[in-house]
Amino acid sequence: MTYYINKNTSVLLSLADDGSEDSFITEGFRLATRKQVDEFLDAANSLTPEQALSEALTQRDSLLATAGLRISPLQDAVDDETATAADIAKLKEWKQYRGAVNRVPDQPNFPKVINWPAPPN
Repeated sequence: MTYYINKNTSVLLSLADDGSEDSFITEGFRLATRKQVDEFLDAANSLTPEQALSEALTQRDSLLATAGLRISPLQDAVDDETATAADIAKLKEWKQYRGAVNRVPDQPNFPKVINWPAPPN
């Protein structure tokens, strides 16, 4: 795992080393040192259950919004019969991703431990 931290938003990303999840690295994120990761996790463990739930649901909602933005034009192409085979395949991938993100709260130990699904490439 490679860790990225955004000190402005207090978000720590744990991403696969193979680069398949690099689309999560947005403005403000920097490669985190081991010390930063440990400090972040210590602070995160001190959140109240309500705070942890609120933060997790906010992240989930952000990921769902992003998925919706990717799905909408692909669905439009399907609806107006201009979609290519690649569009249809990508639409299916994004819909599956959106469903997986939506089911994150069903994971064991949520919101203390969260396994975020990787977005489509």
